[in-house]
Amino acid sequence: MASEVEGRRPGAAECGTIHTKQCSACPGVKATSFCVDCHEYLCTDCTSYHRRLGALRSHTLLTGDAFPSIDPPQRLTHCPDHSKEEIKFYCRNHNALCCVACNVLSHEQCTKTYIHDIAETYKTEPEYSKLRTDIQGSEQLIFKSFDDIDNCLKAMKTLHAAEIETLKIYRAEINEYLDMRERELHAEMQRIHDKDVNLLHELQAQLKAHQESLKDMKAVLKLHEKNLSELFIAAKRTFVQLDQLQSSLQKVTDSIGYQPYTIVRDMEMEKILQNKAGFADVEQIYGVYLNSQK
Repeated sequence: MASEVEGRRPGAAECGTIHTKQCSACPGVKATSFCVDCHEYLCTDCTSYHRRLGALRSHTLLTGDAFPSIDPPQRLTHCPDHSKEEIKFYCRNHNALCCVACNVLSHEQCTKTYIHDIAETYKTEPEYSKLRTDIQGSEQLIFKSFDDIDNCLKAMKTLHAAEIETLKIYRAEINEYLDMRERELHAEMQRIHDKDVNLLHELQAQLKAHQESLKDMKAVLKLHEKNLSELFIAAKRTFVQLDQLQSSLQKVTDSIGYQPYTIVRDMEMEKILQNKAGFADVEQIYGVYLNSQK
């Protein structure tokens, strides 16, 4: 283990620097690799020792581009309900991952499969291919939704500018008495505009959060690709996370749109300009939703 390196002392320059990822055995020293089996970060010296020690030589070390960008989870084979047991079975009846204790307590009568037997070919199975395809599809939907929001914001900006100009032109045709009404109409349009802008910005924030979640899913799958049993477990858990994300993502995409409005002149205004009986109203037309019917 990295903690067994004898005589390892960080240099003065290293001790004065704190890195985002530090060696598990040498505090303050930058980690350059991650051992999947020991679940530890290793500096350059510890990595070299790890590779030389016979008992650790078979361990998987992640370096360079494979160095994890997020803190890897604990080994996925550990049962979350029985910490001293390892997950070894897959229950087809309940689509559940089981250890020996789970099997005896909750799945004794179920149809179970030894994970090691089915994990060998799982990467080539349609289910895993579908998971990767669904993740990619969700990423593409997020990119498209960003574009849709940008298009909505541009259209709203054009609409807003055009209708404000209409209001100003119309306002110029009547006397100073209508200043107060002009401010009221302007405020109403601004309220509609600001409400939609705030909503679209909120949707953007949600999309960015979903995008980060998908990035984390991909990172977890990549992290466990070399251990097929862990990959199987990670994939099963990712399916659950992805299903929740897709449900939330659908709500976001269904909500993308804005509320158009236009300045409508009072039908009687042309007849009654002299007695200043009216001005105009802001009339909302209908919402424009790019991906659903509202």
